[in-house]
Amino acid sequence: MTFALLLVVWMASLLAIATSFVPDGYFYSYFSVDYSRGFVRRGLAGEIVNLFPRDDYFGALRVLRWSLTGAYSLGLAGLMWSVLGRGRRSRRKWLLALLIPVLPFGFAFGLFSARTDLFGAAALAAFAVSLTTVTSRRGIVVLSAAFGTVLAVLTLMHEATPFLFGLGALAALTVLAPGLTGSVFRSCSVLAVGPGLATALAVTVFGQQGIAQALCQSVPHGPVNHPMAGKLTASQILHGVRYDIDYHDWMCRAILPLFDQSFGDAMQFVRGIGVLALAGSTLFGIGVLAASTYLIAQASGVPVRRFRDVLLTRKVAVALGLVLFLPVFLTGVDWIRWWTTIAYDLGIVFVLYATRQPEIGEPPTRRSTTVVAVAGIVLALLPVGVIPVFGAPTPM
Repeated sequence: MTFALLLVVWMASLLAIATSFVPDGYFYSYFSVDYSRGFVRRGLAGEIVNLFPRDDYFGALRVLRWSLTGAYSLGLAGLMWSVLGRGRRSRRKWLLALLIPVLPFGFAFGLFSARTDLFGAAALAAFAVSLTTVTSRRGIVVLSAAFGTVLAVLTLMHEATPFLFGLGALAALTVLAPGLTGSVFRSCSVLAVGPGLATALAVTVFGQQGIAQALCQSVPHGPVNHPMAGKLTASQILHGVRYDIDYHDWMCRAILPLFDQSFGDAMQFVRGIGVLALAGSTLFGIGVLAASTYLIAQASGVPVRRFRDVLLTRKVAVALGLVLFLPVFLTGVDWIRWWTTIAYDLGIVFVLYATRQPEIGEPPTRRSTTVVAVAGIVLALLPVGVIPVFGAPTPM
C-alpha cells in the first residue's frame, strides 16, 4: 500500500512538472498538418483539429496533445488490470503491476514523449490484453483484423506506426495465442500488420512532397512557450520564466521543411548525427531493453529464457518484426526512443505471459522485492525512457 501511494504521488508530481514547465509546441506540431493542400503524411491528425472551432486552434492542440498521454496511460492501466484481474491476487502480481508505470516505457514515457504513435502503442496494449481473454480461433482472427484496421488508420497520423508496433503484434500472437496452426497464425499476422504496412506504402508513394511552403500557409499565428529558443537556464525554466515564439513562424522554419525530405535526405540527416552519438544511443537503448525484461522477470519470478524460448517458436515472425524497425532507424534520429519501443513491444507481452505462469502466484523472494523496489526508485527519479537520442539537434 505504501508503494502504491508513493506511485500515485510520483505520477502526480510528474504531471505537475509536465503541465507547468514542459513546452508542448513540439507535440502540437504532430497535429498541424492536414489534407487542405493535398494528400500528405500525418495529414489525418490535422483533420482532427479541423473538427474543433477554428478560433480555438491552440485549445484543440492542447486537448489532442493530452489525449495522447491519456490513451497511452489507459493502455498501461489495462495492462495492470490484466495482471491483477487474472485468478487470485498475490504479492508477485502486485509487485509486477506496480512496476509497470515506472518501467522505461511506463507513465513518464507517455507523458514526455507525446507523439501520435502513442495511439498505436495504446492499440497494441488493447490487442495484447484482448488475446489473453479470447481463446477461439475465430475470435483471434477478428481481433487481428480489428487491430490491423485501427493500425492502418493510425498510420495516416504517423507513418511509422506499423513499423513500431508490428513486432509487438507478432510477439503477442506468438506468445499469447500459442495454439494457432501455422496457416491461421500467418493469416492473423497479415491481418494485424498488413493493412498498416500497405497504408504506409500508400503514404510513401502518393504522399505529396515539396509542399512545405503551402503547408506553412495553413498554420495560424499564435504564441507558444519555447524556452530552448530563448536559451533560458534550467533555473529560469523551473521558476516559470516563459519565452514565447510565434507558432506559425517556428513550424515553417523548424518542422515543415522536414516534409520535403526524401528517403535519402532522411538517411543523410540520421548519418549527420555522427557515429559516436548513434553508437552511444544504441548501447543505451539496448540497456533499456535489458533492464525492462530483467525487472519484469524479477517481479514475476518467470525467467527471461522461458519467455525467449516461447517467443522463438516463431523465429521468422520475430525476425520480420525486428526488420520492420530498420526503416525507422534509418530515417529517424530518435534511436533510444526506438529501442524503448522495442522494450514496450516485448515487455507488455512478457508481462501478460508471466500472469499465466505458476511463479506469479508464489511469494516473491527478498532479493526480487529488493531489486524491484530499488530499481523502481531509480527509474522514478531517472526516467531514462524519455531520452530520445544523444546528440540530436533540438528544433529551434
